[in-house]
This record gives sequence, C-alpha cells and structure tokens, in this order.
Amino acid sequence: MARLLEATGIDMTNVGEIPELVKFQENFGDYKIVVYDGLHCDNIIFQGQTGTSKRINLLFDDVTRHYHVITNLTGAMAKECL
Repeated sequence: MARLLEATGIDMTNVGEIPELVKFQENFGDYKIVVYDGLHCDNIIFQGQTGTSKRINLLFDDVTRHYHVITNLTGAMAKECL
C-alpha cells in the first residue's frame, strides 16, 4: 500500500477524505469509485465521474474512519442498488 500511495502522491494522514478519493479516481480511471455512508442506496458521499461500468464500491465507517470494500452491493444493501 505504501508504494501505491507513493506512486500516486496520495497522502492518507486525513484518512482519505474527498480530495484523496478524487486522486484515487484520477489514478484508477478504469473503475468508478463509489463510496456509501451507510447501507442505503441513496447515501452516496462520493461517486467518480467516469464512463466505465466497472465499479469499486466502498462503505465508509465514520466511527473507525475506515473504508470497507463492498463485494456484493445488492447483498449489502438488501435491495437492488445499481
């Protein structure tokens, strides 16, 4: 992870806030990064602006200030969310 951050110039001292997410999106344009704040389809706090259908769905935990990868969006949201 350290090499990835160094190569992209992303500073994670602020636990990856919106500016860092924008930088990740710029460096990984083959994927649309979508970050949810809670397990509801409409609680999107960041959505990358790319034309790709490939997505990286993340759940932001504001208590631990950590991002969790959502491997099954429909299962996580318990309803269709695409």
